[in-house]
Amino acid sequence: MNEVLLKDYLVSRVMVQGKMVEGYRPVYFQTNEDLVDPILDIDFYHKDVFSVLASSDQVFTARYLEAKTVDAFDFDSLTLHYFYLRLWTLKYRHELYPDIIYGRRAWLTSLLKLVKPSNKHEMDALNFFKLHARERSDLSKLFYDDSLQPIGRTLFTKAEELQDCLSPELVFYHLDMFKEFDIKKIYDIVLLSNVLEWARGDKKRLEIAKNNLSRLLNKDGIVLCSNLIHNDPKQFKEEREIFEDTFEFEKKGKSYTYTKK
Repeated sequence: MNEVLLKDYLVSRVMVQGKMVEGYRPVYFQTNEDLVDPILDIDFYHKDVFSVLASSDQVFTARYLEAKTVDAFDFDSLTLHYFYLRLWTLKYRHELYPDIIYGRRAWLTSLLKLVKPSNKHEMDALNFFKLHARERSDLSKLFYDDSLQPIGRTLFTKAEELQDCLSPELVFYHLDMFKEFDIKKIYDIVLLSNVLEWARGDKKRLEIAKNNLSRLLNKDGIVLCSNLIHNDPKQFKEEREIFEDTFEFEKKGKSYTYTKK
């Protein structure tokens, strides 16, 4: 077992006991934002997309809309293991979401027997979930409580709609948007969810995020953001002021975009 996988597994063992570990958070079982109305205003066809991984719904949405490439990032590497569980659920069970929240251990065990990994990340994810299946872990503890989250929407409502979106190849960056990083590829669209809300009121972190996004995007590149947890108008105004020298702002219902000047 490689060092990264071992760390993820040991941390997740602590999390299934109901404890938190620095650098990790529970995973989103499904999106808690609107991935319909604001998405339809953006042309994804043959575009290069950089998306938060989270529940994987953003990545599958971009693939569904025929983006040229879809790369993903998250500060929490557990999301990558969940991406593959989502993919296997779609591919082998023809279901949108894995049936693991309420202790369905037999469902997980039978699914894992069908998986034939084709790359290192997929193999790591398979080993990750096999270890938990062997330990009879309560995997619901790895996820945010859906009953406490807003109800999200996706363009797809059936697994069959995503059958052309199931490539196991995914470029994944384990990074924090509020720390400087260096990625050479330039993108047309960034799907950021509500990541910026975690830095509201912190000018330094917002400035770092703005600079990271500016380096990532082509001219006229778009950042799609959501408002989900913080509603302080003063902090939102402060964020917009920090971004305004580099990005044009546009409100879109509960979402908003920054377009690179």
